Amino acid sequence: MRRLADGDRAAFEPVYAALWPAVSAFCRRMLRGCADAEDAAQQALLKIFDRASTFDPAADALTWALAIAAWECRTARRRRARSREAPDEHAGAIPADLPTPEDAAIARDLDDAAREVLGSLAEADRATLLSTVMEGDRDPSVSGAAFRKRRERAFARLREAWRRIYGT
Repeated sequence: MRRLADGDRAAFEPVYAALWPAVSAFCRRMLRGCADAEDAAQQALLKIFDRASTFDPAADALTWALAIAAWECRTARRRRARSREAPDEHAGAIPADLPTPEDAAIARDLDDAAREVLGSLAEADRATLLSTVMEGDRDPSVSGAAFRKRRERAFARLREAWRRIYGT
C-alpha cells in the first residue's frame, strides 16, 4: 500500500490481490450476504485506489481499507432503507461463526511467520518436529529416549529462532 501511495503503479495488482478477499468478505458479513455486498465491495476498492495517495504509511493498510468498506456498507444500508425494498430472503444465509477478515489476515501472517522460522532450522530439526506432529512417523531406528531428547533440542532451537527473528 505504501508503494501504491507513492505512485508506483506496479503495486496495484498485489494490493488488489491482498485487499479484494478481505474487503469482499467484510462487506458480505456486514450486509449479511445481500446483493448489495458485492457492489459495496467494488465501490470500496474504487475509493481505496482513488484515495491511495492519501494513505498514511504509518497506519495499518487493512484497517484503513476496511474503514472505507464499512462506510460503503453503511451507505448501501441507508440506500436500501430509503428505497423501501422488500428484505432480502438470504439475509441470514451467512453463518455468524465465520472468521472475520482480520482473523483471516492474522492467521495468514502467523502461518507465514511459522514457515519462515521453520525454514531457518536444520533439516534434522524440521524432520523431528514433523515426526512429533504426525505422531508415529518417527524413525524406528531411534530409541524413544533419543527421540525425546532430539525433540526437546529441536523445540529449543525453534524457540530461539523465533526470538531471533520476531523478538518475543
